[in-house]
Amino acid sequence: MMTIFLSNMKRKLKSPLVFVNYLLLPLLLIVILGNALSLVFEDSDTSKQENITKVKTVVVNEDSGKIGKNILAFLTSDDNKKMLDIKIENDLRTAKNLLKNNHYEQIIYMPKNLSNVYSENKESKITVYGKDNNIDKINVTGLTLSAYGDGYLVMDKLSKGKNPPKAGHVYSDLLKNGEKVHSGKKSDSISALSYYGVTMLVLILVYGISNTMNFIQEEYDEALGDRHMVSPVSKLHLILGQLLTGVAISIVQGIMLVLCAKLFFKVSYGDNLAVVFLIIVIGSIFFNSLGLILGVFSRSFKQLDSIVSILIPVMTFIGGGFIKLDFGPLKHLSINEVFQGPLFDYIQQGVITLTPVYIALLLAVCMVGVSVMLLTQQGGKKSANL
Repeated sequence: MMTIFLSNMKRKLKSPLVFVNYLLLPLLLIVILGNALSLVFEDSDTSKQENITKVKTVVVNEDSGKIGKNILAFLTSDDNKKMLDIKIENDLRTAKNLLKNNHYEQIIYMPKNLSNVYSENKESKITVYGKDNNIDKINVTGLTLSAYGDGYLVMDKLSKGKNPPKAGHVYSDLLKNGEKVHSGKKSDSISALSYYGVTMLVLILVYGISNTMNFIQEEYDEALGDRHMVSPVSKLHLILGQLLTGVAISIVQGIMLVLCAKLFFKVSYGDNLAVVFLIIVIGSIFFNSLGLILGVFSRSFKQLDSIVSILIPVMTFIGGGFIKLDFGPLKHLSINEVFQGPLFDYIQQGVITLTPVYIALLLAVCMVGVSVMLLTQQGGKKSANL
């Protein structure tokens, strides 16, 4: 197996096509697409940074219990001053007049029995009044109070009434007030070069399908295959040696692309390249294993090779690889998304989500097993040309 692997690696790495098609061209695409479409990314980032003005709000709290006090403390906290301009009134009628005369945009009303109803484990309600032209702001306030209520209920149950929950919230960063959201050093935005640094990396790995499909033709239908078939190497070692060659080439291409993109174009792949390299390794195994089993089927269905050649750029396009477009649920039909998704999650948010990657690795093992079984049973050529 190692003899086949080393022989193939030496032969394929000497080929200029390996360097030009699968390393130089993706690097050029990162630069060309990244610079040509940078305005798309800037416009997208700008659209996410809508200024949210303070909502003029009247709060009427008729509840004398702890629930009303805690909600009022929550609404008037320093964090909420960024989004709510609060005025406290004791009378609901007065508040409605202020709303009617456009002095305020909404009313938050807490009834007298709010704390009592809550203590009796009954449904307690807070009412938000407003006009139709402010319906979006009213909905945001309603969802905010609902989320606070859910969190309050959970904390209260966990504390079992011993320590009253603190009035606080965690949603303030979601309403950006014209500023980008930052969690530590991470941002939900991504530069054009980094975006295409990911999609072109995955494209390189996807082309492992075609590379390993070609192995079937080389080993069983061409002169190189004749020499391998008459060698003392077993068919199992021949198959695994060729698969290992494809995987190794994909890994080398992927790592070289990442390093060159970082060195020459300052492309960001996150803080820890080990995560990216792990995805490269598993992606190389998956796509080359998929190419292996498709190569088995292509022996009896010759058109499969042409279909795969068409599907690779189509899936890359649907996955947003060439143009940053959101196809919604349709993008999940792209096999590229299995590896692009975890890479984007890590680069943008620092979140390591490798479950789909590990599932792909498990599928790769199954595909290799089926391919080896089929190829060894079929026995390749019936005779070898000497």
